[in-house]
Amino acid sequence: MNENNKIIANGEKYTMKLIDITHSGEGLGRIENMIVFVEGGLPGDTVEVEIKNVKKTYAQGRLLNIIENAPERVVPACKYFEQCGGCQLLHMSYEGQLRVKSKMVGDALERIGGLKDIAVNPIIGMEDPTRYRNKAQFKVDKNGMGFYAKQSHNLVHIDDCLNQPESAADVIRTMNAMISDLNLSIYDERTHKGYIRGILHRTNLEGENMITIIINGRDLSQRPAIVDAILAGIPNVKSIFVNINREKGNVILGRKSLCIHGVPRIVEKIGDLMFSISPNSFFQVNSKQTVKLYDVIKKMAALKGTETVFDLYCGTGTIGLYIADKAKEVIGIESVGDAVLDARENAGLNQIDNAVFLHGKADEEMARIAKDENIKPDLIVLDPPRKGCEETLLNAIGDLKTPRVIYVSCNPSTLARDLKIMITLGYGILEVQPVDLFPGTGHVETVVLMSREK
Repeated sequence: MNENNKIIANGEKYTMKLIDITHSGEGLGRIENMIVFVEGGLPGDTVEVEIKNVKKTYAQGRLLNIIENAPERVVPACKYFEQCGGCQLLHMSYEGQLRVKSKMVGDALERIGGLKDIAVNPIIGMEDPTRYRNKAQFKVDKNGMGFYAKQSHNLVHIDDCLNQPESAADVIRTMNAMISDLNLSIYDERTHKGYIRGILHRTNLEGENMITIIINGRDLSQRPAIVDAILAGIPNVKSIFVNINREKGNVILGRKSLCIHGVPRIVEKIGDLMFSISPNSFFQVNSKQTVKLYDVIKKMAALKGTETVFDLYCGTGTIGLYIADKAKEVIGIESVGDAVLDARENAGLNQIDNAVFLHGKADEEMARIAKDENIKPDLIVLDPPRKGCEETLLNAIGDLKTPRVIYVSCNPSTLARDLKIMITLGYGILEVQPVDLFPGTGHVETVVLMSREK
């Protein structure tokens, strides 16, 4: 038995000083060298906790009382913060959030990547860290719309969300009333019965709204009444869709979306470029900070107009198109076919003719292009999902001996893991720049510039 388990037991109460915080918003402290996680705690808090769930190397503590507040502790502006699982850090000042996120990046690089002497640039934050999201996926039950509670599938019913635009309150009020007035049944994921599964709200910086109703059915019943209710209650609606999802489980969107009113796409402007958005499109949820993120990438790329750029995990082509004006050629590779079609549409929308987008696995397509077409990149941009890159892809980059690589990450842990591999392949790290795209949450975006060392 671990010696700590003899000291710390379930039900015991302790006073402790918290020294750190996790990305999921749990304060962290130590009792007799045992790590204790405390939901609702902040670094700098002195707290009284009741020990529960003692494990071999850590325990969880239930917060009983805050004896002394951390300097960064604030009263959350959102009245749902204690219940809703959408945000983790609203009880911390925004300046405190930024410091914590920078530390998360540095700690991950050192602890997971073994990178002890890497400087992390000051994080790029928002002037106003509210109302920044352009997309909301609302769950629905018989009592209305909302988001899941922390670590559960229990719905927290809300009348507004401070991360969403002001029109979100109109969406919630209108859709709740419409579902009630038209007596539309609600989907139950346990029985796979019921009709309405959720509501997707997308918007842009112009304030145009796209409303998608997700149903467990083949067609939208009472369509005229639904369209009339949405247009009457929600301002500036440009599109209304029905999304068909008859799969079991709690995934909100199905693959088939049908436009039943208005235009099939809304357009978002990022810098000087326009991007077409449908219900199923992948797009960064914070348009204002996306400009800052992409400007960081463009600055690090330092293109002179003679370079070939491979944009891997390119999604709908946003990064590749943003830097295409400075490159000779951009080749985007993406494994999701619908995203490739969106990328090609976005290239046409912006009249960019030096960017092509290919459907396939990045490592395989990259090797094929190098072999069959004798095209090798001067720069590779990586923007993988949270799970990071496949090791086969990193090895393929090493095989090509690409001079420079820019890695765009939404997960410091997998970023650090992958950077450790890149170093073994002969790359050195030149710059690390965090950008806050998700205020109020524990998520942080990071851009890393690497070069192949001779």
